[in-house]
Order: sequence, then structure tokens, then C-alpha cells
Amino acid sequence: MLVDRLREYKIAFRGLGEGKHSFEFVLDEAFFSCFEATKETKGRIDAKVEIVKSSLLMEVRLSMKGSVIALCDRCLGEVNIPLEGKMNLYVKQSEREEGNEDDYIVVSPDDDFLDLSTYLYETYMLHYPMRVVHPEGQCDEDMKDVLQKYVRKEDEKPIDPRWNELKKLINN
Repeated sequence: MLVDRLREYKIAFRGLGEGKHSFEFVLDEAFFSCFEATKETKGRIDAKVEIVKSSLLMEVRLSMKGSVIALCDRCLGEVNIPLEGKMNLYVKQSEREEGNEDDYIVVSPDDDFLDLSTYLYETYMLHYPMRVVHPEGQCDEDMKDVLQKYVRKEDEKPIDPRWNELKKLINN
């Protein structure tokens, strides 16, 4: 029997009355292991979800704060990355599958649950830094020595003679 490991991130919205409703979730190793790109991620992100329900639509406000452990892009050592982010979504019930855009979700009137796992994951990924490095001076010294052995200085690189010919065109 297949167990839905993300069932705790589903909200039974049909039973919610109009007004504000608050929920709290934890994104940890169990959550991250459900997604291919974050299988080995360690850390804890606390997510808060506020749903404002009206007769026409639901506004879903996601916010998260926490930290994860990642590998430094420079020295491959572990570094603690603080993360914080927000996302707003709008949910509308409709028979047609129109409008599923970035921040607008259409659900069928037969649906009872709103699965927030993918939206929590998207919010996490959108706020994850493009480059993960230790603060200056905190990288692993042994790895820095290895890198220095293989990194060539800019002026040591041989220049392709074709570039010199192209530079002549720029100067004219």
C-alpha cells in the first residue's frame, strides 16, 4: 500500500467557513525527500499559511522562515543557509481548467482538498540562493589550497590570436 507522505500538507477547504484561517507546517528532511531536486536536504523551514475564504475565491498567503544545510559552491563544505520568503496564491472553483497560471489556481467543485505541498516547495525553491558560499574567509583551508593549484590566473591564459584580429575591428 502506497502511503501519501505529503498528506499533512493538504487542507480540507470545503469545510472552512468564510474568513481567515491559519495553518502551520514544517518543511524538514521528510518533506524534502519527496522531491527529486532536494532529496538530501537537511534543515527546518517553518511555514505559515493563511487562507482568506470568501464565496467567490480563496486567497492563500504562504510565508516561510528557517534554514537548511547546503554544500558550499567554492569548497564543498557544509554551510547553514537562512531562508525566508512569501508567496500569494488565489484559488477559484470552476468546472473548466482555465487560468492555472503562476499565482491563480482553478480547482474543480468536486475537490475537497487543496494540496499545498507543491506551492510550499515552489516558494522554498524560489527563495533558495543561486550561489551558496561561505562568508569570506570561512571556506575550508585545505580545499582552498587544492583550488589554488588548479586555478590559473587570467593573465596566464594563452590568448587565441583570432581575438586580436577581432579587437582591431573594434578600434576602427
